[in-house]
Amino acid sequence: MPIQINEEKVSLIHSSGSSVEVYFYGATITSWRCGGKERLFLSKDSKLDELDGIKEIHGGIPLVFPQFAKASEPSAETANLPQHGTARFSTWKWLGVDVDNDEELTARFGLTDAQVPENLHKEWPKKFDLIFIVTLTADILKNILEVRNKGTEPFGFNALFHTYYSVPDISKVSIKGLNDITYSDKVKNFARFKDVKDSITIDQETDRIYENVPRDEFLIDLGQPGGVDNFTLKKFNLKDTVVWNPWIKARSMSDFGDEEYKNMVCVEPGTVTEYVKLEADKTWKGGQILKVQL
Repeated sequence: MPIQINEEKVSLIHSSGSSVEVYFYGATITSWRCGGKERLFLSKDSKLDELDGIKEIHGGIPLVFPQFAKASEPSAETANLPQHGTARFSTWKWLGVDVDNDEELTARFGLTDAQVPENLHKEWPKKFDLIFIVTLTADILKNILEVRNKGTEPFGFNALFHTYYSVPDISKVSIKGLNDITYSDKVKNFARFKDVKDSITIDQETDRIYENVPRDEFLIDLGQPGGVDNFTLKKFNLKDTVVWNPWIKARSMSDFGDEEYKNMVCVEPGTVTEYVKLEADKTWKGGQILKVQL
């Protein structure tokens, strides 16, 4: 069966054998397997059986909406929301399959403001519809987020795909495509720098927001012979990119293994340095395409 559904999640299985699992909680993708390997990192300490509207899943591809970081201005409309907003802490609905053939399998998930937990909804009572579209092929995972303003006034929002890649050895990983881009460094109190190296490597805690990135395609090179298992990331209508690895700070995180930082890196396309302004009855769309070199 290409689709398996239970009360917690949906599993999509492509004719090639590749598969993806999407939890209704947060519409978080927790697994993407292709070529016989798991391609996304999910902490072994993730408490998937304790999801209750306040926990977040560390791993997979969590969806961030309507804000990324805690709002810096107390007057901001999202000021009282938690980091990463509300979509990640809400239970989404299954909307069904759009495409099911030998080439691709595409499914949709939905969230309205009425589905947001009451304690969060009261802090940002905007009327909206979100549609999350997941497409799976033999070697590609495509994600699209659609945001529709169902209210009578414009609202502003951030959106981001918080993608955790599984890597065999972080010391061998290089990320290509973000050179000559200004970034703010959270580890260094949001000081601003420009990366002039051809590629980014990770050898310490890393938490950077690359701003207004003109390139739409990046390479996540795992350092394997012949480029096997490398990822290509394409983004669309997402102007910023976050790169994150907690390094040894992971040891103080209750749902993250002490040494797991050595086997993951987050490269997260989004629009987070400024709010997108969405007029009433209008729709915004952004997304990412992940491809594995098999």
